[in-house]
Amino acid sequence: FTPSAPPQIKPEGINDVIIWEARQSVRAGKLAMTAPIFPDIPSEKTLVSVLRDGQPFGETILDADSGVTTVGETTTQALWRFMPIGIEHILLGPDHIAFLLALLLPGGRLRALVTVITGFTISHSITLALAVLRLVTPVPWLVEGIIALSIVAAAGENLLSKGETRTTVRALYAAGFGLVHGFGFAGALGDTGLPHHALGWALAGFNIGVEIGQLAIVLAVVPLLAKLPNRALVVRYGSIVIMAAGLFWTVQRLFL
Repeated sequence: FTPSAPPQIKPEGINDVIIWEARQSVRAGKLAMTAPIFPDIPSEKTLVSVLRDGQPFGETILDADSGVTTVGETTTQALWRFMPIGIEHILLGPDHIAFLLALLLPGGRLRALVTVITGFTISHSITLALAVLRLVTPVPWLVEGIIALSIVAAAGENLLSKGETRTTVRALYAAGFGLVHGFGFAGALGDTGLPHHALGWALAGFNIGVEIGQLAIVLAVVPLLAKLPNRALVVRYGSIVIMAAGLFWTVQRLFL
């Protein structure tokens, strides 16, 4: 590449945006770069967006361990790249896990539990797509606060049910609050550098990854809960712990 201008640095909030322009005589289908960022700070990550002729060409995330990174991926590559991101977001998201645990804690027949999780899946997929496609612009702090309240509500329903499984009610909770969780997923997905040329595939990959993460939690938790003695006590005190966590996150996100 031949640089066409010196790099420009533009402050944007707490971050700096570096703009670097270059020219190439051959129109490439992909761009490979080797640029480990912040080698002394392994936790730092930098979003790199590549534009060709002013149009989005591809995005990637660079960190201290980045090797040769290719930008301009195919649709299939976008699908596979975003699946692990979806899995990681579920398994490393304590609020989403707490909500799922509250839904699963009372137990019930497998078909009923699948209905509960399916309601959550359909709802969060709808709002995730709406936010990523920029058809709806959610307010981040409000979304995070309502997600915390959804945990309180789901755990509170377990306490009000007094030992009844009430899977239909839990399915309604899952479907209703799943709409808000979808906006939360969108916030995380938007930070990863979505490839505009393969947006639908990236969205599908992330969604599949989320579902794999959810399924892993269901398969790990449901058999374990079925084997525990004094199930009623487990549901009661487990719900109290989950509710306390939800109340803490609610206060933290809405008032602090």
